[in-house]
Amino acid sequence: MLRRVLVTFLLLSSVLPAAEWVRVRTTDGAVVEGSTSAKTVGKTPLSQILTVYSGAAASESEAARITADFAAIQGTDRAARDKAVEELTSIGLPVMTPLLKAYKDTDQHEPRPLYRLFERIMPSYADDFDRSLTLVRLANGTAQRVALPTGSLDVVDGSGKKTSLDWTKIRTLAVRQKTVKRTMEVHSLKHCTQIEFLDTGVILTATSKADLTARGMVRISWDTDSWASDATGIKVPGAPAYKSNLVDGHPFGSLVGRVEPAGENFFVGKQAALTGKSGRLRLAVNDNAHWQNNLGTFHVTMTATDAFDMGDAQ
Repeated sequence: MLRRVLVTFLLLSSVLPAAEWVRVRTTDGAVVEGSTSAKTVGKTPLSQILTVYSGAAASESEAARITADFAAIQGTDRAARDKAVEELTSIGLPVMTPLLKAYKDTDQHEPRPLYRLFERIMPSYADDFDRSLTLVRLANGTAQRVALPTGSLDVVDGSGKKTSLDWTKIRTLAVRQKTVKRTMEVHSLKHCTQIEFLDTGVILTATSKADLTARGMVRISWDTDSWASDATGIKVPGAPAYKSNLVDGHPFGSLVGRVEPAGENFFVGKQAALTGKSGRLRLAVNDNAHWQNNLGTFHVTMTATDAFDMGDAQ
């Protein structure tokens, strides 16, 4: 009898779909992570979904953050600016209308974080005349714009605590992926440590492993070849004014990474295997405040396991 019960259990386990592990950000900014037994979002199977960005109007707290963050992005405090970009990207679709209204026709677009913010929020292939529609990104590379789902979503965290979240209170939902692959262009001017990092669109978890490979060469002083390098950075001090090949602890021109805006920069170089890093991964070319003479791009490929695919690299 016991053997029959065990066989039945194993057969059922092999055909029943496993619960998905999700990361939910609520409209008040809280993050809830755990498994859910939900099988669909609206009519779309959860197993086919990468992320869901709610198009519901901004909550009172989100509206206040949007106003404050717009001011921070256009200010001179770099740390405050980076934090504001992160918050606005996380809020997502409710930022779109006030952002479009905030733009001025100055022809000074690059590099400007406020200008770049639009692409972080709304990929062009998913834009729609109805800005209130929810954005659903699918694993097959396509996107849907749909009405906000109704009802609630139950999430059980690692300790067994269940949280029931009404869809009107969910701002973002992401489904953890076994593997996320990326090919990205890290531009030495746009994605310079002095301007802003390239957002890979990937949130790493405590169990993630991210393998990165970078090829190409950047020039960070026009035609002076001693200031050109691959992703490992220059090897000797730049002549004649510099006594070190390092800036902020890493070689000039090297590829560096950062997890979340408040994280410390770390060396990536031509090849890296990242473990034990949790948060949204960003990449940039390392340079000092004289970044205006940068040319060239690093072509980066990345494979990350147990990660959340939040959007295209931007």
